[in-house]
Amino acid sequence: MTRYPVVSGTFYPKDKNELIEIMEEFFPILPETPKNYIKPTGLISPHAGYIFSGKTASYGYYEIFKKGEIKTVIIIGPNHTGVGPNISVYPEGTWITPFGTIEIDEKAKKIISKLQIIGDYSAHQYEHSIEVQLPFLQYLYGNDFKIIPIVMGDQSLKTSKKLAEALKEIIDEGTLIVASSDLNHYEEHEITMKKGEIIIKALRNKDPEELYNNIKEHQITACGYGCINTLLYMNFEKIRIIHHTTSAEAFGDYNQTVGYLSAIFEGSE
Repeated sequence: MTRYPVVSGTFYPKDKNELIEIMEEFFPILPETPKNYIKPTGLISPHAGYIFSGKTASYGYYEIFKKGEIKTVIIIGPNHTGVGPNISVYPEGTWITPFGTIEIDEKAKKIISKLQIIGDYSAHQYEHSIEVQLPFLQYLYGNDFKIIPIVMGDQSLKTSKKLAEALKEIIDEGTLIVASSDLNHYEEHEITMKKGEIIIKALRNKDPEELYNNIKEHQITACGYGCINTLLYMNFEKIRIIHHTTSAEAFGDYNQTVGYLSAIFEGSE
C-alpha cells in the first residue's frame, strides 16, 4: 500500500522547490558524511510545523548526518488520531513526500512477528508525527534508505519495553531509530522549559520509569513519551542533548508554547 502525504502544504511545503529552499535554510552548510554505515543510533525529534520545530529537528538530523550513511530508519510516533491498535507497524509498501518515494523495509514483518501482532495501515493514514520526519532524511540521504513506521496507541511502560525488546533483535549497522515527540504543550515559556528539563533529567539518568512517573506527576503533556521511553529501554550507553527550546523562539508567543527537543542516543551496553 502507498501512503500519500497528508500534512504537506500545512506542516511543511507541498511544492518540492519550496521544500528544498526551507531545507537549505536549515542546512546552509553540510559536512562530507563518512561512507561507513552508522552504528545503531537513536534520535528524539519534534514533529510540529517546520516554522515552529524545524530548526530543532534539523540540529538533530545534522548530527546524524555527520555520523555516516543509513540503511533503515525506524520512526516511532504517538497516535494523535485515536485510530488503530496499541502498536501499529506499517507492514509493507511505500511512503511518498514531495521529495519522492521511500520503501518499507522487509524487517517490518519481523517486528510484527516478534510482537505477535497484525500489520496495520489505519493508524498511519492521517498521523503526522512520522511523515514530518521524512523530508529531513530525504534531503540529506536521498531515497536510498528504507523505513519502518510505527505508531504507538498505548504508551505505557510495558508497551515501550515490549517494543524496545523487539527492535533490539532486528537492528544492525545503518539503523536509525527516531522517537518523534514534542514536549509540553500550551503553557508559558518558562513552565514549558522547566517541564522539558524534567524530561531531560530522566534522559540523563537513562531511567524510563522516572520519565514516565514525572510525566504523570508534573502533568507534562509530551505527546510521544512512550516513543522516547522505547529508546531508553534499548539501553544506549550515551545520550547527548542537542537542542531544547519552545515555539516562542520561532513564533514570539511566550504564553502558549510547545516544547521541542533533539537528542542523540549512541552506543550499546
